[in-house]
Amino acid sequence: MATPAVALFEVTGKDRAALQRFYGGLFDWFYAEVDDPAAYLKNAEQLGGQTILASSETPEFGLTFAFLADPEGHVVGLSRGAAQ
Repeated sequence: MATPAVALFEVTGKDRAALQRFYGGLFDWFYAEVDDPAAYLKNAEQLGGQTILASSETPEFGLTFAFLADPEGHVVGLSRGAAQ
């Protein structure tokens, strides 16, 4: 997977260290524009997260998106093509 670019992303939760480990392990940073949303969902599940919406394509917009929840239940959207 390509290294995601940095963007603004804010998460608050009960266990800051656990959330930093989760997002650091998932993205190498807090970010949601990724090259392969399905692969990130799989990685999120391995790190203790949960798939909320599987990777879905909207070819007419050139966009692929998905949603996951971190170990504390915060929902995050993933996309490919939104930043273009």
